[in-house]
This record gives sequence, structure tokens and C-alpha cells, in this order.
Amino acid sequence: MESEARYAWVGAVIVGLLALVAAGLLWLHGGLGNHDFNRFTIYFRQQSLDGLQLNSDVKMYGIKVGKVVDYQILPTEAKNVRVVIEVNAKAPVMEGAVAMVNRNLLTGLASIELNNQAGKAPLLTKAPEGEPYPVLSEGKAKLTRFAERMEGVAERADETLGRLNTLLSDRNLATVEQTLGNLNDTSAAVARGMPELQATLKASREAAVQANQQLARLGPKLEATLDDTRQAAAQLRLTTDLGLQELQTTGRALRNASQAVGDAARTLKEPAGALFGPAEDSLGPGETAP
Repeated sequence: MESEARYAWVGAVIVGLLALVAAGLLWLHGGLGNHDFNRFTIYFRQQSLDGLQLNSDVKMYGIKVGKVVDYQILPTEAKNVRVVIEVNAKAPVMEGAVAMVNRNLLTGLASIELNNQAGKAPLLTKAPEGEPYPVLSEGKAKLTRFAERMEGVAERADETLGRLNTLLSDRNLATVEQTLGNLNDTSAAVARGMPELQATLKASREAAVQANQQLARLGPKLEATLDDTRQAAAQLRLTTDLGLQELQTTGRALRNASQAVGDAARTLKEPAGALFGPAEDSLGPGETAP
């Protein structure tokens, strides 16, 4: 009896241990509480997956929210790897989110970083046709963006060096040396002619001073001359006005005299009219025949 009881106790312990092991395996593989995780598929075509393996971390904003549960190198397309990740249901994966591979430079281990786009968007829950899980787009890793920037900087630096080489060619250097030599010659010529230039400037200043002095002396005389000129112009206008009036008076007198002469001529042509007066049908002064 004692041996049977002992065997029964050992069997119960073994069964309990097996149950604990099974529960632990289920927990590790996500069999328990699998509804607390969402799975997504990512197709990597541009980024290197060096250091990425099963159970590698999946992070969002630097916080671990899941892990890599499967991957497959697709034979139908070069550089195309399908990776399946499992993300905590509490981590919001929005439509338009992208997945990037980040790598620890010290350990070489890689992880997947999820990045939601700015702005509001609904949760990514719908799987495309033919896919078991929703599909995340591939983004660009920080190192990739840094490498692209450095490549652009290197290209601009190379272009700048090329321009410097062109600028500093032998022909341009010779031209610069010639220009500098011409500048030196010009500076020397200016230095030699500086005394003459200073003397010319001094003479110009003295002439300007003398001209100012002469203008100051001539000022009163010029003003008196202008006054005389203004008076003469006024007298000329007065004389002109008087002459015009006399001309007008003389013109009227001439017209009257001309009219009197005309009348006398008509009288001489008709003496009877002068003695007996004009005929009844004759025209008076200023009248015309009908």
C-alpha cells in the first residue's frame, strides 16, 4: 500500500509539472491571451534586415509593443522579405503607419519601429484581399535617411571642389596674377602723379575762392543793372502803348479823309446832283443795288 501511495504521489507531481510546462509554453507562444495582440504583415524591399530575427522587438516611440513572429524570403521577387509582427492591442496602429528597421550599432541587433503619420486617422484593421493580416508600408530608417543626406552632402562637396579646381586653373591663376600686376602698376602711377593731382586740386580750390569773391563784389552791380533793365522795359511798354493809341487815332482820321475824298469824287462825276441834289433812284452812302 505504501509503495502504491508513493507511486500515486509521484505521478501526481509529474502531471502537475507537465501542466505547468504546457501552460508556460502556451504563454510564451501567445496561446493564452492571443486576443490581446494584433498581427500585421510588412514587406521589406529596400531596407537591410541584418540583425533581425524571431522575437526581435517591435517598438513604437521607443517603447516595446510587440515582437517578430514570422518571416519569409519570397522567391518570386528579389530583395523582398515578408515579416509578420505581433503588436499589443493597446498600441494604436493607424492607417498610413510605416515600419522601419532600426539597428543597435553596438550589439548589431535590429528591431522594427512603427511610426504613425501626423494627424488623425482610423485604426488599421482591414486586411487587403489575399492577405491574412493588415499590411504596413515600409518606411525609411534613420540611418538610411542619414546616409541619403550624407550622400547629398558628398555630391555637393564634390561639385564645389570641381568648381574650385576650375576657378584655380592655371589660366585663371595667370589672369589673376596679371590683374594684380596691373593693379600694382596703377597704384604706382597714382602715387607718382599724386603731387600733381594735389597741386591741381589746390589750384581749383583757389580759383573757386576767387570766383566766389568776384561774384560777391559784382552782386550789387548786377542788381543795379537788373533794376535799370526792368525800368527800361517798363518805359518801352508805356511808349509802345502810346504809339498804338496814336496809330489807331491816325487810322480813324485816314478812314474819314478817304470817305470824304470818295464823296467829293462822286460829286464831281455828277455836277447836277451837286446843284439840285441826288436823283430819287440814286443810292445813298453805304447802299447797294437790289
